[in-house]
Amino acid sequence: MDEEVDLQDALIGWSIGHAALLACAAAAVALGMPFAILSASAGLSFAALLYRCRGRWTPRGRFGRANALTFARIGGILALPWLPAGPLVAIVALCLFALDGADGWIARRAGLAGAFGAFADKEGDALLVLVLCLLLYRLPGGLGAWVLVPGLLRYAFVLFVALARPPQRQEARTAKGAWIAGLMTLSLIAAAAAYPAHVSYASWLVAAMTVALCYSFAESTYRIYSPAAPQPE
Repeated sequence: MDEEVDLQDALIGWSIGHAALLACAAAAVALGMPFAILSASAGLSFAALLYRCRGRWTPRGRFGRANALTFARIGGILALPWLPAGPLVAIVALCLFALDGADGWIARRAGLAGAFGAFADKEGDALLVLVLCLLLYRLPGGLGAWVLVPGLLRYAFVLFVALARPPQRQEARTAKGAWIAGLMTLSLIAAAAAYPAHVSYASWLVAAMTVALCYSFAESTYRIYSPAAPQPE
């Protein structure tokens, strides 16, 4: 049990620094700096996560194929800005999105599912949304600055929890929240596929999902301030 608590503390501590670093890197990219700033920052941060949690990557200690797939997926996400804008980015992003459930399935089959893998998978999801939002903002004739909101929400939430110190340090993921996050990602992929000719039509879908995602994070904020459910004795 102590090891589990120590691992959770390590993951939460890393996520705070990661959120601050990526928020700053995203702001720099949004202001016109090269995408390499975000890729380098995220790459170094995830490398630090691997080192910090070494030996605790799975319940048995070894890294495992599922984590290898998760981090290969993260590497693919960081490569998206170097692909030609339009359908190719959307196809690759859709493939990366489709791999989201594969790593968890592999981990469960191998008996290696654990907190580290689930956490890294969640951070990979957030990174995919951030990269797609920045791409859609930076493309000539792309979406307005409002599209950065869904990309930064995850990191803003982490920093808010770190500063506000609510009764619960982590939100419980719900099925509804997972569906909203997944549909948010698919709407961004659809906008990338529609670029440049029809991106204005897809923007309405992205805007609607942004509102839904904001609502989901508002619910998460409410839950971390709600009394924790009583634990069985």
